[in-house]
Amino acid sequence: MELGDLMDAVEGAIKEAYPGEPVYRDLLPRDFKRPSFTLECRKVEDADANAGLIRRTAELLVTCLEKVNAYSDSSRDELNRRQDRLMGRFSLPLRVGDRVLTPQARRGLGSPECAEVTLVFSWMEARTTLSGQTPNEGPMMEHIEWRRKD
Repeated sequence: MELGDLMDAVEGAIKEAYPGEPVYRDLLPRDFKRPSFTLECRKVEDADANAGLIRRTAELLVTCLEKVNAYSDSSRDELNRRQDRLMGRFSLPLRVGDRVLTPQARRGLGSPECAEVTLVFSWMEARTTLSGQTPNEGPMMEHIEWRRKD
């Protein structure tokens, strides 16, 4: 599974919860529309799980943008509602291609004009799918001896 697949699935889930509202990736265009969302990848980490598997963790940031008044402030109540709705949606498993991932959703700090939700996904990948090469394998076990205590 590639990061782009995960980003597409998260974007689809946001659009499902808020149909008709744009979801911008990484950067906001100059004349962006409100209400809307931004989706960006904060970090991706790989850690050894065993000789054949790697645990991949991706942290995504969703920013909720609401209409602003003359002072560039949004309704805090509406931002909280949007944030809560996203937290609820991402408390459920998310289908990403042929996998189903269960995200961890955390409420972010936000500001008078936006609210944030951080999503953390973790899954296992075979080393061969990441590098295209088979990991070095040691010799197979040939003999085993068991001693039983009576």
